[in-house]
Amino acid sequence: MKKIGLDTFMDFRMLSSLTFSPDGTKLAYAVTEIDRESREYVTRLRVRTGEDDRPMVSDGKIGEFFFEDNEHLLFVTDRRDEKKKEKDGEEKGPSTVLYRLPLTGGEAEKAFELPLDAGGFKLMPDGNLMMTGEIRTDDPDLHLLTGDKKKKALEKIREEKDYEVLTESPFVYNGRGLIQGKRSALFLYQAKEKKLRRLTGRTTDVGTFRVHGKEVYFSGVNFRNRRPNRDCLYRLNLETGKTEQVLGPRLIIYAIEFIGDTLVVIGADGKRYGDNENPCFYTFETDTRELKMLCEADESLGCAMLTDVEYGTARFTKADGGYLYFTALDRDGGRLKRIGPEGRIETVAAAGGLISDYDVHDGQAVFAGMLDMKLPELYSGENGEARRLTSWNEETLKDTYVAQPRPLTAELDGEEIDGWVLLPEDYDPRKQYPAVLDIHGGPKCAYGPVFFHEMQAWAAKGYIVFFCNPHGSDGRGNAFAYLDLQWGSIDYRQIMAFTDRVLEAYPAIDRKRICCTGGSYGGYMSNWILGHTDRFCCIATQRSISNWMSMYGISDIPPISNFEVCSADPYSEKGFAEMWDVSPLKYIRNAKTPTLIIHSEEDHRCPIAEGYQLYTALVYLRVPARMVVFHGENHELSRTGKPAHRLRRLEEITGWFDRYTGQISMR
Repeated sequence: MKKIGLDTFMDFRMLSSLTFSPDGTKLAYAVTEIDRESREYVTRLRVRTGEDDRPMVSDGKIGEFFFEDNEHLLFVTDRRDEKKKEKDGEEKGPSTVLYRLPLTGGEAEKAFELPLDAGGFKLMPDGNLMMTGEIRTDDPDLHLLTGDKKKKALEKIREEKDYEVLTESPFVYNGRGLIQGKRSALFLYQAKEKKLRRLTGRTTDVGTFRVHGKEVYFSGVNFRNRRPNRDCLYRLNLETGKTEQVLGPRLIIYAIEFIGDTLVVIGADGKRYGDNENPCFYTFETDTRELKMLCEADESLGCAMLTDVEYGTARFTKADGGYLYFTALDRDGGRLKRIGPEGRIETVAAAGGLISDYDVHDGQAVFAGMLDMKLPELYSGENGEARRLTSWNEETLKDTYVAQPRPLTAELDGEEIDGWVLLPEDYDPRKQYPAVLDIHGGPKCAYGPVFFHEMQAWAAKGYIVFFCNPHGSDGRGNAFAYLDLQWGSIDYRQIMAFTDRVLEAYPAIDRKRICCTGGSYGGYMSNWILGHTDRFCCIATQRSISNWMSMYGISDIPPISNFEVCSADPYSEKGFAEMWDVSPLKYIRNAKTPTLIIHSEEDHRCPIAEGYQLYTALVYLRVPARMVVFHGENHELSRTGKPAHRLRRLEEITGWFDRYTGQISMR
């Protein structure tokens, strides 16, 4: 059989942005793949009608799209060449161009050109467009300027581009860079008049919004210096233009939806389990402004099961036929669920794997998923089951060995630790094999029986790969996911207990040739392992945290969230001591294990200073170390980074493993 290589991910097709037409007869969706010659992502738009599945736009530059009516699609694209884009950006400022595509045939034609970066489009019954767009608090109506006024405003921006004056916190966000003075505002585009109106204030940052008749409800915060960590709910009257706050900052609001005339708010107050608490379902009485509990569910909303074979946007919630639909993660896999006005939750489709995106129309559900260790396909959700509709990736792994995850459970601290083991092809228990422990990020995420390219590539090279979900992982409720003040303790003990369980179950593993890797929280835990045991022959730590005190204040993780690793103000003596106690750098003098450090220069989730500190300490202590810095990449390198960079990352990690296990390197 063929083997999965380090570059096999370039042959995968990934599905996203599932969207039904208004009458439910058509399903539009995006297919993203990698062009091996240019090593760039290419996204194409397709429409499925019954069993007929046709390409609609194939230039590879598709952005957000939605149905204008049953026979027309509107989609965002930019068909200028790179030089033209740069020139227009200098002269005209930001813009978003939407094209109209007739599904009955014919070429797409330009429909709207909006003078701002816009998204989240909602088509109104009168043909107008509601959307969000980025503004600057110092000049929120730059998009309305014309002629000399706009020219002067853009000249001022260019003059100031080498400077940034910070007056707000947080001031940075991963994938966006500095966000000082930037807000997401609500806009209305009046199609007939070709007029764009800003509907929200210059300092209001809009989250999610829903239109209900002549009113718009939206979540958000209004701030000038320090952003609150709880959201407000606002009501905007489209006739008067008046906006009023109808719910104060009580919840972290994940989504709002109308089930008929009932407004449902999905949010968490964080009083029991901090800012990562699973949200509850509330109803909001629009007349009395009373927030009532609809269902105090302990649902892990969104399918946080990890893979490196995803690309594109995913839907979070959808109201349809008197129900609110949402994705969730249960212990054994992804779920598409729904809740009705009486507060009862039921499962629409259960997946032995991952549900990445979906849409629903009149109770008919279609989702993109990775089931039964297969690559992404479309499925219909019927009576709690899933029926495959497409074969996008069927040929990709044909006659190729795919290691099937073998479940294995360990117990410690009164909890079961779910895990899995991947074995190389023709595994022989009489032989000796090198192994890789792979630790997931989050920590409130999860591994599971889902195709993960990097793990499959290592198994193809002869490694036994094992991974688990220790305390702190998602899919098992709030109490299991809550790590408060326990970083580096219960999670570390459980990962080591699972490692021991794997070695007991698979004595063919050579105990002197076990590698360790992980990214983000998995990088933090790899760093923690570095200072607490020398049982691994090498470590590859990625986008990691090494020092909580330096993380505090420079990351896009809100400062208040960092408090969860200490019980006090971090600027107090007690708080400082507690944060230092859970910092891997405190224990670095114990380090003996050769360590590869992978970090992206524009990572604002776990800033690159965390990697630099660790590298410097290891070199100072004469521990074998190598650091690879990726320019132009952020925290998402392993999932959505440039394909060439993703390949180089995997070559570096695999080469490091091979070096210290004696395997033959593929690089």
